[in-house]
Amino acid sequence: MFGMKKWKRSGILAGLLAFTLVWSNLSIVPTETVSAAGETVQVWLTDSGLSSKLAPQASQTFSKHRNHGYNAIFVDENSTFQTIEGFGASLTDSSAYLINEKLSPSARTAVMTNLFSPTNGIGVNWLRQPMGASDFSHVGNYNYKNSPTAPFSIAHDEINIIPLLQQARALNPNLKIMASPWSAPGWMKENGSMLGGDTAKLKTANYGDFATYFANFVDAYNSKGLPIYAVTPQNEPRWASTGYPGMYMTPQEQANFVKNNLGPALSGKNVKIFAFDHNWDIDYFLPEYYTDAAATAYTDGSAWHCYGGEASVMSTMHYRIPSKGTYQTECTSGIWTEQTTGQFDVDMKNLTKTMRHWSKNFIAWNLALDTNNGPTNGGCTTCTGLIEINQASGNVKYTESYYSMGHFSKFVLPGAVRIASTGYAWGLHNAAFKNPDGSKVLVAYNETSSDHSFDVVWGDQSYSYTLPAKSAATFKWSGTQSKPATVIPGDRELRASSYHEAFDIVPQTSEDTHGGLNISFTKNNSWLLYKNVDIAGINGVTARVANGHTNTSIEVRTNSPSGPLLGTIPVNGTGGWQNWTSVSASLTGASGVKDIYLVFKGGANLNSIQFTSANLLQNPGFESGNTTNWSAWYPSGAASVHSVDNDYPHSGTYKLVHHNAAAAYQQTTYQAVGVSNGVYRATVWVRSSGGQNQLRLEASNYGGAARYDSIDGLSIPWNWTQLVIDNINVTNGTITIGVHSNAAAGNWAAIDDFKLTRLQ
Repeated sequence: MFGMKKWKRSGILAGLLAFTLVWSNLSIVPTETVSAAGETVQVWLTDSGLSSKLAPQASQTFSKHRNHGYNAIFVDENSTFQTIEGFGASLTDSSAYLINEKLSPSARTAVMTNLFSPTNGIGVNWLRQPMGASDFSHVGNYNYKNSPTAPFSIAHDEINIIPLLQQARALNPNLKIMASPWSAPGWMKENGSMLGGDTAKLKTANYGDFATYFANFVDAYNSKGLPIYAVTPQNEPRWASTGYPGMYMTPQEQANFVKNNLGPALSGKNVKIFAFDHNWDIDYFLPEYYTDAAATAYTDGSAWHCYGGEASVMSTMHYRIPSKGTYQTECTSGIWTEQTTGQFDVDMKNLTKTMRHWSKNFIAWNLALDTNNGPTNGGCTTCTGLIEINQASGNVKYTESYYSMGHFSKFVLPGAVRIASTGYAWGLHNAAFKNPDGSKVLVAYNETSSDHSFDVVWGDQSYSYTLPAKSAATFKWSGTQSKPATVIPGDRELRASSYHEAFDIVPQTSEDTHGGLNISFTKNNSWLLYKNVDIAGINGVTARVANGHTNTSIEVRTNSPSGPLLGTIPVNGTGGWQNWTSVSASLTGASGVKDIYLVFKGGANLNSIQFTSANLLQNPGFESGNTTNWSAWYPSGAASVHSVDNDYPHSGTYKLVHHNAAAAYQQTTYQAVGVSNGVYRATVWVRSSGGQNQLRLEASNYGGAARYDSIDGLSIPWNWTQLVIDNINVTNGTITIGVHSNAAAGNWAAIDDFKLTRLQ
């Protein structure tokens, strides 16, 4: 009745005894080895409206991973990147004034505990302190040596700043303090003022005086029990506003100051020097600075701000000079975000992307400001802090930025390492870490206006989670990864923005059909890295590309940007950088699990890639509208109970159904194919009502013991789930692939998109 042969237990079936045993006698089928249920996952949630604020949620549990076709975050604790040193802000003069003078002793203790305590607060453990006045100084412009003959003194800081730093250090012994000047004292500068302006530059004759100023500051703070971990030569050296303290430095001027003055002055004081300390979009500064070998030798890393450009430039600089650390040293919040996507959204994106691009830390800006976004000193009047203090009442408000930072600072401990996780896709941002105690932390943020379901895959285990719109979750678990690598299936679409690592690229908002972020501003030898992709059996790739210039290409390589070449994707001009098209290329030599590098040979925009492989089954998705090429088995005396319909297929128009409303049933739909001897993979997508005795994918008649993958009686009426049988070693030139149901009356199973692929 379905255009196929109808097998019984007699006659022809007797000649296929092996096949009959596979499909009908469940007791003889060997069980596939699977991992036991895994670790419990703790969850904390914050939404953008702060109705939930780092609120504990129901725990999740890892179990054997099933591909549900969701977006998935693949976490691999055995692939590690930078060591994380901490999270924090700046106890500016304005912040210290508000906390120390505008709060009662009990309120001050509560605020400091909530900020700095690792157990009873969010565990802030890094502070970037202005050396003298900044644009947030409640007393105006001040410095520590107001004339060439004046003594060096930190008396101003001893009023509010130092007592609070000492309290913070007592609450969190892991506290790191770095220091940055907004300006040298005016007498050291060409304009004679701490303020900025066109001539706001350090006099060459005073380079030594300024270096001594640094050394005196370090010594003075150290005498108060406050060791300085690091300094930058100058805050924002390419910006010097006339409205507040500022000072220009070119790359070569900063290099000269560091190699001739600052480096020698701090020698032996155990203080790191971070160069630059300005925005992501000023991408010329560090390449010029690092051409000076002597300055480079004194320099421990680079410092960055988030006010222009993209965080991906930090990865580019890391790969150019991997021996130098990367630090995100300022990224303020502000009321302007109310006119865009909101502060919580901006914070979570900045936090995740800085972590994903090699930063060892994240420093916001002011710890505390008042209800008027001050006190200010001629600078930003729309900035906000981690907390807001009402000067009149002493009331304290914990802002979105407090909770966004808490999703990281409370759970990602000093000494943690970032571990591999697939990047941004379908509106989901994330970063993953492994703490010194072995616990894993994943922070995810859903930027979309809808709830977002996704899998978290770790080894061969996973759990599924639905994250509410505009919400962030921190997931924490212990245990050891069940496999050496968390493998990304080769048949998954890879969003370009989901890269693990990147060099010399810029993510940008895409106008392609599915939106999201595409990769842009590529150059010759820019690259993207996707780790641990299973490319066994892959023979092609399709990419979504746009090109507003001349023809170029993208190479597909393994293991390194110069590793074995699998193939080249042509990227001809499309008439615009957001005019998207799909292009395909053949690949040769793909095998096993490999790191995949996409190497750009010029300018091209990329939104996604999809690897392809040959399917050895005929009519695998029943798109003929019937069961052509498929055969059936069912018990003698019973009727076949499978059919093809068009109700919610996995893909295309049609799917297969096993169902009998009136009576219990057994049904197998199978296809026998001749193949060359080798190693194969069989897959199929299924849904079910649940309650059945058996719903399984089966492989037999290939020269080895029958194998299967089963969901048993699991109820998954809406979520398509993939069954997989891997590494089937065919030795007799044939294989039979099918799905078997053993179910009660009324149970149903939906089946679609069989695939049989040769792996080797």
